[in-house]
Amino acid sequence: MLAFKGRTLFVSTAVALVLISGCGDRLSNVETVEPAYRVRLLTATPVSGRWERSAEEGLGRIAAELGADVARLRVTDEVGIQGLLRDQGENGVDLVFCVGTGFDNAVFANAPSFPSTQFVLLPGRAHGANVTGVEFVPDGAGYVAGVVAAKLGSSRSVGVLRGAGGPWLDHLESGFIRGFLSEGYRHEAVVVSAPEGPWEFAHRGVNVALYATDRPQGEVLAAAHDAGVLLVAADSRLMAAEPDVVALAIDVDVAEAMLRLARGALEQSLTAGFYSFGLGSGVVDVQLNPSLPETGLPTVLEALEVARSEVTAGLVEMEDLGI
Repeated sequence: MLAFKGRTLFVSTAVALVLISGCGDRLSNVETVEPAYRVRLLTATPVSGRWERSAEEGLGRIAAELGADVARLRVTDEVGIQGLLRDQGENGVDLVFCVGTGFDNAVFANAPSFPSTQFVLLPGRAHGANVTGVEFVPDGAGYVAGVVAAKLGSSRSVGVLRGAGGPWLDHLESGFIRGFLSEGYRHEAVVVSAPEGPWEFAHRGVNVALYATDRPQGEVLAAAHDAGVLLVAADSRLMAAEPDVVALAIDVDVAEAMLRLARGALEQSLTAGFYSFGLGSGVVDVQLNPSLPETGLPTVLEALEVARSEVTAGLVEMEDLGI
């Protein structure tokens, strides 16, 4: 019975069946729209701007190259993390990248309830049935950078300028010092803290140093410039921003790592476990500043290529370098 302009219209069962069957062919021709591959990026504070920007770039590449439906979400406390993780699982999100500290316990508490959602801890070593841990191993790249720094400088001492950042910098520093000292005639490590460090280097004759930080400071870079100290940056973006100061840099391509993991999850080839990206993976590498003076550049380039090939081929003793 249908209401039509104030009157009651009766439609018989037979007519109704004809109407339904008549539109059946049209309904069958309607294409079923597959739900988009949904990927979310969760960041917790404090996260350094460097890692956050890199993760956002990775999310953009996932959207562009995989056609994914992506979104970026930020939380500030443990309660927010718990609730946001549950929301992703309940809404059927396919892949969730958790970037920064404070996610591990919350992910492991909630992941078993949502087996269809894959969670990625970046960085993180823990893993489970639908939890993937990702680690960037910078030791080998640090070693190569140390060898190159020894060729660039004239000091008998290796310099390390420490700033704020994550524990991965400890491994980068260890590799850098070993690479520098592998030249044989250099025998001392001078480790100082920002921001006064560059002037201490100048006083002690160190003219090339690793700037081990996730949060570079403008005043430190200015001091290095004025003190005549070349820096090896832990972030490749600094090389373009400060070409007169940054001679080479460690490149950690977080976006490439995220794209590989997302593609694996989409193709159902991503297995639960722990993924490590080091030198030779195409994710972690050393970049030389292309604007360096050409004098002596061939020697530096050769040292870089030789050291990189020796590390990736396993010809360098990498004990204690995490490889």
